[in-house]
Amino acid sequence: MSEINLLLPFSAAVTQAAVETATTAYPSEYIIEHILRLSNYLIDLVDNSNLFGKQGADPYSPCLRTLYNRLRNKQLGPSTLPAGFLTLERIHARIYARTDEEEASNRPLADFEDLYYALVARMQEMYQLLNLRIGSGFNVAEHLVFEGGPSIADLHHSLAEYWAVFNNPACGKALDDAVRAAKVQALREEIVLRVEKDELMPGDAHQQFAQLYSSEVYNEIIGLGFVQDWAPTMVGALLKQKYRVVLGLEKQKALVKDRAERRQARMKSRRGTISSRESAVVERREHAPAQAQYPFDDQDRGQGHTHPVLRQDEATHLDVQQIDSQDQHHHHYQGQTQHATMHFSSALHHPQFHQAQHHQAQHHQAQHHQEHYPTLHHNQEKLEQERAYQDHLHHTLEWQMKTQRVSEYSSYLRSRASQDARYVVQGSIGGRESMDTFHDVKAFSGAVKEERGGHVGREGDVDVDVSGYMEF
Repeated sequence: MSEINLLLPFSAAVTQAAVETATTAYPSEYIIEHILRLSNYLIDLVDNSNLFGKQGADPYSPCLRTLYNRLRNKQLGPSTLPAGFLTLERIHARIYARTDEEEASNRPLADFEDLYYALVARMQEMYQLLNLRIGSGFNVAEHLVFEGGPSIADLHHSLAEYWAVFNNPACGKALDDAVRAAKVQALREEIVLRVEKDELMPGDAHQQFAQLYSSEVYNEIIGLGFVQDWAPTMVGALLKQKYRVVLGLEKQKALVKDRAERRQARMKSRRGTISSRESAVVERREHAPAQAQYPFDDQDRGQGHTHPVLRQDEATHLDVQQIDSQDQHHHHYQGQTQHATMHFSSALHHPQFHQAQHHQAQHHQAQHHQEHYPTLHHNQEKLEQERAYQDHLHHTLEWQMKTQRVSEYSSYLRSRASQDARYVVQGSIGGRESMDTFHDVKAFSGAVKEERGGHVGREGDVDVDVSGYMEF
């Protein structure tokens, strides 16, 4: 069996002691350029390669892709203030806020803190996966990561170089100072806001400014979190805890917007259906008068036209069939035909003939009305029933849409009420200590120092407390 050559490990992760003793720091532009370049490269690499598995595209999970896209979309991260200073309204306002910088490379270095954590964790995860595949015999160092891409050995070499840059004490010092300065600036803005709201006297504000920028307090505020040597899953859990509230609210807002769009689409479709049905009803109503004038079919109209002729023949007591027969055989019965004609002419001048004809005409009109009135009345009833049915259908559809809108809005109000109650309870728990912390910055820095010594930097401690620099 051939010998398996695993990839060499990365250099040692930077420590807090090395950062505190560092005398130089990298420029912010240099660090930002390397973070953005490597993040974009690793995202494209994972999309084109099958060695690292398919990464989830959930925009509400604080992974490398999500944090990178948030920076490019000018979105802000969670507030750096302690939890006692935050309210639900302020968290919502930060969700909608956007930075004024058009390019991500122009943003402050402190905005790249979380992307830095996700990046070093992703580098470790990729190194572990590559070594696992080589150790299991699935790949060797000479295999390509993807077709036309670098080999596994070349990729490992590039990752090792970036790792050395990000774990240089000069890089760590620049990030540590930037994060600490951003937290102090957030506290300063909070003091100014309290003064503007008449919740703090100007004299007390100046006193707290002096304490805040003193070396004793400033140096004890936690800056960069030294999680470079943590397991990737530990770093992921840390980021999920930090972004839990922000991403949860953004997801809820997106769901509400999506439901509203789908509801509008359904309403538009139903309006189109109602309009088409109303058009059909109007069209039938336009043709209804013509049908009402002639409620019977062609056969009935033909019969209605022949009935008076038959009755008039009956009124004159003249047998039409006999006349036709006489016409067809007039050469045999010419004498009889002339006699019938003379008899008919004399009958026309007799008074009794005119009285009988008038009586028969009145009898025909009454009988014709009685025969065709039920058909006309039946068609009019059908037309009225059709109109009533269309009106009822229109009102029913409108009522269904109104009921659905009321139901959805009620569900939305219940959801908002439950969330408001939950955040009020959480705020009441953390708000008791906010004013004491605010009036005494030294006490706040002492608590931060105690938390810093108790948790940060220890890989074996799974219960991560991020209240100093991660929690908001």
